[in-house]
Amino acid sequence: MFGKTFGMEILSTVMAWATGTMTGYALSIDNNYTSSNSVYAELGPRLSQNASIILPGSPLFENATLRWQEWRDPNINVVVEVATESDVQETIKYANAHDIDFLAMSGGHGAIYSLGDVHHGIEIWMHKLNTMSISDSGGIAKIGGGVLSKDLVDYLWALGKQAATGLCECTSILGPLLGGGHGILQGEHGLLIDNLISARLVLANGTVVTVSKTSHLDLFWALRGAGHNFGIVTEVEYRIFDVEEGDSWAYESFVFKGSEVEALYGLENELENDEVRRSRVFMYSFWAWSLEIDTEGPVIFFFVLYHGTASDAALFFAHFRSLTPAIPVQSGTVTLPEIASLTGNGYDGLACGHGSVSLRFPIDVMSYDVQAQRDVYEKFKKVTLDEPALNGSFFLFEGYPVKGVQDVPVESTAFPHRKDNLLISPVMVYTPNSTPDATAIQAGKDLRQILHKATGREHMHSYVNYAHGDESLQEMYGFESWRLEKLRALKDLWDPKGKFGFYAPIR
Repeated sequence: MFGKTFGMEILSTVMAWATGTMTGYALSIDNNYTSSNSVYAELGPRLSQNASIILPGSPLFENATLRWQEWRDPNINVVVEVATESDVQETIKYANAHDIDFLAMSGGHGAIYSLGDVHHGIEIWMHKLNTMSISDSGGIAKIGGGVLSKDLVDYLWALGKQAATGLCECTSILGPLLGGGHGILQGEHGLLIDNLISARLVLANGTVVTVSKTSHLDLFWALRGAGHNFGIVTEVEYRIFDVEEGDSWAYESFVFKGSEVEALYGLENELENDEVRRSRVFMYSFWAWSLEIDTEGPVIFFFVLYHGTASDAALFFAHFRSLTPAIPVQSGTVTLPEIASLTGNGYDGLACGHGSVSLRFPIDVMSYDVQAQRDVYEKFKKVTLDEPALNGSFFLFEGYPVKGVQDVPVESTAFPHRKDNLLISPVMVYTPNSTPDATAIQAGKDLRQILHKATGREHMHSYVNYAHGDESLQEMYGFESWRLEKLRALKDLWDPKGKFGFYAPIR
């Protein structure tokens, strides 16, 4: 059925685990390890031929453990570079036998306080589980657990296909999916989780189950929105779609000074219920300092992308021509694979950088409160002026099309915030040790609180994939009492010892 297979050539490790002998690399020893040999001698022979064990001191260790940001990093003593599903199983069994923390890693974008609770752990490095294939029918892709977003987008596009994926090129497919998965095609096809057909899931005891609408339905429900808590996904069947002839996205990108805050976000509110906007238009902006454009305050970088031709989009774009940009408007037409780089989410953009601390404080809202937008702009300006180490920070405003998301019943998956229209997050960026973490954290919390107060809601909604870690379970997983009751019951059933407790843990 799946005849077309894609394999990436990835740098192989020089670690010779198969003999169970040491190769000169030092392993940090603590009570979990009887000797630096044990992981080789005991786990090595149980792994497949293409798997590797990488220890601190190896030239590959730094790359294997590199994450998007350097804050509350998991403490890793051993990396197991898995090559098969069986490798994942055997690594989990070994870790359990020695009472060692373990954590799966693909793109390394997971960033939340609880990741720092991994101590002397084993990282299960997924990048070799990178196979992709398309069914004979052409409507389903089989995707390995280590596949990154750009790899899938490019692979499918070359075959005349596309799928709901995240906007950032260097994240994995399945990491964002497990928390819901926003993406630019969601107006037409829903969240990433809405396109999941089945998943191979390695459980906390090392056994494997297939979850779908016909197999372990309750676990399938939980996996779609709270999946980080239930296992390691090694492979999925995923819904894909034909690329129509001439498929393209018309865009206009604007740069505004802060004086346009009220006009811009007020205009976005006016267009929020437009049917075309709800299904085919992505409005995305971020605030950041750019002294070449404005020395007085952060600049607004604003993108409007319309799934269609420039002539189709002209009437919609005309709304924004009434505003006053700081530099000439840029416009054009791109294909789906080009959108990430256009919006700063490509491999060459900030979203795929490394070496800094980037703390997010997400809030989902129904619409922009124009006065609150002014208030947070002024607060963001002050914070980044008063603390120069934070002047590389930015403020995200993601207005994905929502029709495909909101057409799905809210109770049908563990993802709780389908009715919200906008995803907002200040991102406090600084070099490690350049400013006290507490200063950046308080700034992020204060900015988010301004927006929350303006919603008039008693409860805050926070996207779990962006969560800082101070959010309540209800804020991440929903305020209906039955949701947490169901999630906790499933957690007790499928992971009673809490082995998967390092990303937004349910308990």
